[in-house]
Amino acid sequence: MCGIAGLMRRDGAPPDPALLDVLERRLHHRGPDSSGRYSRDGCALLSTRLAIIDLDHGQQPLHGPGETTLVANGEIYNNPELRAELAGAAFYTGSDCEPPLHLYARLGTGYTTRLRGMYAIALHDRARRRLLLSRDPFGIKPLYYVETAEGFAFASEIQALLACGLAPRAVGPLQRAELLQLKFTTGAETIVPGVYRVLPGETLVIEAGRIVARHHQPALPAAPPLDLAPDAVQPALERALLESVAVHLRADVPYGLFLSGGIDSTALLALMQRAGSGRV
Repeated sequence: MCGIAGLMRRDGAPPDPALLDVLERRLHHRGPDSSGRYSRDGCALLSTRLAIIDLDHGQQPLHGPGETTLVANGEIYNNPELRAELAGAAFYTGSDCEPPLHLYARLGTGYTTRLRGMYAIALHDRARRRLLLSRDPFGIKPLYYVETAEGFAFASEIQALLACGLAPRAVGPLQRAELLQLKFTTGAETIVPGVYRVLPGETLVIEAGRIVARHHQPALPAAPPLDLAPDAVQPALERALLESVAVHLRADVPYGLFLSGGIDSTALLALMQRAGSGRV
């Protein structure tokens, strides 16, 4: 878990450092290992990092080709495969969040179609004077935003935006009722009026502090389900689960598992034991 936040002013003026200070303090608990900032052309990004991969050199913001800069909260599970595919790209860290910069240079706003993982990403393209916010297709990592008369702001947690005075401390009655009934709220609107969530699989394009485009990546593949013979189902499922667990274990820090003792978590524990190099 890391924290990311940022501001983009409509008039192109530098964002207020005092607001960035507040955002950083309110997100420190998400990333106690390091913090970093970037501010150019009316756009500022910040990160509070919980180090998982490339502990020594993966500090954010990360910089890429074409005057691009990125902060991210997440894990890109296919990082090694992407680096192999991006032949000729100049990588400066071992961070799993660096390949998205090179994918953006090649694919533009469709760069997330090649990512496998859980992520909330903010990418500033200085040459095109635009900011992109992207969220993984299953919506695992959170990302919230507000639009004001001065511009656009985003953060990993709503409370950070409220602490800056960027949204009113109020509760929407419809969202409150939905929360009480479902234990969560649906759609882009949150329980706080004026604060919205980037939807799962969505990429927002922001220019001059305004959203100018939205792109969506579906969570499920377009292909139909596999048509397997009955005796082939169990081996295929086992292969898929083992491969998925194996890529989730790519980390430079120790890992463990919270389990309930049910069939699903016990199966995951067994797969972790098989995929890992030692006792879980």
